[in-house]
Amino acid sequence: MPSRIISRILAQTGIPGLASVLAEELSASDLQSLLLAVYQARTRGVREAEVLARAGRQALLAPSTVDAGLLNHFDRVAFDCARDFEAVDLSPVCPLGTNFVLGSVDQNNVLTTIRNAEVLGDSTPALALECARRRKPQAQRVSAPPVRLASSHRVVRLQPFDFPGYSPHFRLFGMVSAGRDTGSQEFEMQHLNQHVRVYLDLFRALSRDGFHAARPLVEFSDLRITETLLESAGISREHVRATVRAHAPGSGERLLRERGVRLPADVEDTGAHPSLALLKRRVVEPIEAEYPEAQIRINLARLEGLGYYTGYCLRISPEAPDGLRYPVADGGFTNWTARLLEDQKERLLTSGIGSEFVCRRYRG
Repeated sequence: MPSRIISRILAQTGIPGLASVLAEELSASDLQSLLLAVYQARTRGVREAEVLARAGRQALLAPSTVDAGLLNHFDRVAFDCARDFEAVDLSPVCPLGTNFVLGSVDQNNVLTTIRNAEVLGDSTPALALECARRRKPQAQRVSAPPVRLASSHRVVRLQPFDFPGYSPHFRLFGMVSAGRDTGSQEFEMQHLNQHVRVYLDLFRALSRDGFHAARPLVEFSDLRITETLLESAGISREHVRATVRAHAPGSGERLLRERGVRLPADVEDTGAHPSLALLKRRVVEPIEAEYPEAQIRINLARLEGLGYYTGYCLRISPEAPDGLRYPVADGGFTNWTARLLEDQKERLLTSGIGSEFVCRRYRG
């Protein structure tokens, strides 16, 4: 059903079926040609004063408030810590529908262009597309090496932000690891280890260089187990996705509190869950031994990412100079390359860190 705004527009034009004609009956190329002509005509009437007024009216159009030299310094340190990943510089746009098809992100939260493309709202879907493109000729070969990519990119997200420090466009450092399932969750354990170590090395390096990113809290989750626990409490995945937002801190805890549900946020005994026992033995304990400054726990009370990630996921929250912890690094396994390549044996781990947020909040 059309929204009230669309209904009003259709009533004013006197063409009730206009929206469906544009959305469904015109080919993508014809719609592009039509919209190009429309905006070409509109820009002919725009004057300098109007451009200047628009530039100062929206946060979306304003430059970052973080020093560009500091952002570049962060990138140099991050790429050095991720030296086992191939550094790629992504296009600023990706195919229309990428964020919705892969991540079920509402198109209203994506900056859509009139050339059947959209501005990146997250670099990891674009990196996943590149992984799928590279793996397509070799996906069936178990011996084919995994594809590991890293990128630093300014992304645009149009959902409302009520949390201080967030903005509609920001710089994000992302990593992806794509490969084939080799059994016994070997791929998952190896690459979870690698991604977390990059971030912990990054926090160590930044803390030696004028940042304060102390005692990082590393949380691992298995959303397959969490979803089963929620279903037994009568809470569906759809309800979680409709009410819990990663950019709305505390929304997951609030949902559990309102429904009177308690989930373990720090699992000590993993014996009841083989996947958690494996995670503890292969990932948690080795990282604890190598990074004593980190606090590591298995958290089954995490709801963010349910339905987005397909199993294991991670979140890292170092302590900032104000004494608070912010979840600046996040990631998990998705089924994106499995769907793109139509092969359920394909595995993909994505993760990212809000580099601009770190430069703003963690500078000592």
